[in-house]
Amino acid sequence: MKVIVGLSCWVLGALQGAILILVPVMMEQGEVTAWMIAIPLALGTFIFVVGSGYWGRWLDRCVANQRPLSLVLTLILFGFTLSQLSFLSLLESHQLTGTNLIIGLCLSRVLHGMFCSGVIPTAQLWLSQKDKQGEKLIWVTISTNMGRVTAPLLTFVPLDVTYFSLWFVLFITLSACISCCFIMCYHRNNKQFNLLSSLKYRLKDDYEAATFSTTTSNTTPTASPTTVTTRVTTNTIARLGSTIMMTAFFITLFSSQLQFSLGPILSANGVLTALQASAMTAKLLLSASISALFSLFVLYKLLIRSTPVFLSFITLSFVLGTVLLILDIQLMLSVILISSALAMAPVWYTATAMGSTETRKARVSASISQAHTLGNAFGALLAGLLLTWNSDYLFLGFVILMVLIVLGWLRLYRQSTPLNNAVENLPRQSVIEK
Repeated sequence: MKVIVGLSCWVLGALQGAILILVPVMMEQGEVTAWMIAIPLALGTFIFVVGSGYWGRWLDRCVANQRPLSLVLTLILFGFTLSQLSFLSLLESHQLTGTNLIIGLCLSRVLHGMFCSGVIPTAQLWLSQKDKQGEKLIWVTISTNMGRVTAPLLTFVPLDVTYFSLWFVLFITLSACISCCFIMCYHRNNKQFNLLSSLKYRLKDDYEAATFSTTTSNTTPTASPTTVTTRVTTNTIARLGSTIMMTAFFITLFSSQLQFSLGPILSANGVLTALQASAMTAKLLLSASISALFSLFVLYKLLIRSTPVFLSFITLSFVLGTVLLILDIQLMLSVILISSALAMAPVWYTATAMGSTETRKARVSASISQAHTLGNAFGALLAGLLLTWNSDYLFLGFVILMVLIVLGWLRLYRQSTPLNNAVENLPRQSVIEK
């Protein structure tokens, strides 16, 4: 199951990179402008935001009813396969051009957003079992970044196939879907055991609820220490959640602005031509993905043992990288430092948020995914507006976002420390877990 989860996340990253690389080819073939191509891509992003919330609630209900996650993942991968197949069919037909092609791509991207929005919540829900520091959740980010690295490498395969990278991603998606079907069939063989286990736990819960009702009816309600602690912990969770949402939004807003503005920044001084700036941008993005993978594979597990050391490291890397970017010194090093810091932070605060609840893990994961997606959707738009207005304001925006992100990390640390202590002191059947 871990391999299937990893492949699903890889598909998500690889498909995103492959589509962005092939945008010029789509424009030429469909006789459309970049703005027209951006419409279906943006539509799929906003459907992703809406769909994540629905998948989160449904996944939590599946866990409560003890349904195997392989069933949910099979459905997601099947829909994902259909969306990619429809997207490729429209491009390979060479019949639709202009507005008709855009309408067809919009329908395909709606289907894409509906199903791909369930990949991250499902993967993180399965990997979050007995994972307090994100050492398993890290595989979601690693797999996604590996997909982003693979996408540009597929363009160098010596095959005369225009959309080879998209066909390859579709093949991997179909293979993962078929493998997940076999896993689902295995779970069906244990269906009787699962039903008996579910019945046992329901009878136990009904007995405990009846006992609790009888006890409370014969006693005078008092504010026990557990109730007070639970109330405090619930308020802390609410504040922690809002801080995480804002920090996640700012992180992807910063990252999306940076990725979109690299090309215009390189070509603005007139030293590099458009093609040279494009090639340099590809090198920078590839270096960013590789540095993110290295930090996730090696640095995260070493640093997360001590949260203060971890926060000190990512803060220093992020601040130093942003300063080098603004001063236009060692652009490659600045992108590497920023990517390393911004890749590790989401794993840490996602693990913290999901560790604070037992029955809403998928919804927590979906909410964080929504915040990241919103930042990604608005980042390029904001960068384009600032570059058109005045490029100096773009660098000022980087400074403001850097300060907000670092303050968000510090606030998360202060809020999560008492929360972890309170949760450890609560009984297993406390109100917060129910």
